[in-house]
Amino acid sequence: MESFLTTISGLIREKKLPALMIGGHAVTALGHPRATFDLDLLIPRGSAQAWKAALLEMGFKPYAETPNFIQFESGPGLPLPPVDLMLVDADVFESLASGKIDSPPIPTPSVQAMIALKLHAINQPARENTAKDWDDVFALTKANNLSLDEPGFSAIVLKHGGKAAAERIAAEIARGN
Repeated sequence: MESFLTTISGLIREKKLPALMIGGHAVTALGHPRATFDLDLLIPRGSAQAWKAALLEMGFKPYAETPNFIQFESGPGLPLPPVDLMLVDADVFESLASGKIDSPPIPTPSVQAMIALKLHAINQPARENTAKDWDDVFALTKANNLSLDEPGFSAIVLKHGGKAAAERIAAEIARGN
């Protein structure tokens, strides 16, 4: 998998494509190893066409597209994992990129920003299965020794997850899990 990430990192550099790694690979890079197959990238909406062209050039094919996501699978002669692009407005991307962690080979949002993204995803009405997202929130909180007593972390949890999320995280921390 490392060579695939390195290949995508090379594409990012060569084509000057903005991206932050999110999803399972980012959770691993931020301190909690997690099995995952696809590569999730957060990109500014304005770079979607450039990303699409670059992935098509590599042999990927889009199989699902919404205003906020483009999902790609590799072609038959290209046995590579799927690539999912999450599109966000430029100001959101810049905000997340300003606190990025340069985790090789692809930068990730900060731990707290990653938790905010997970909490935001959990609260989406169309999100049917949130168990993996909650596991990631708990694992990142534990792996990075985050505490709801820290005003900055508490504010992020309340803003993106609400009081119920704060209570759920507090209960998980109290259990020592």
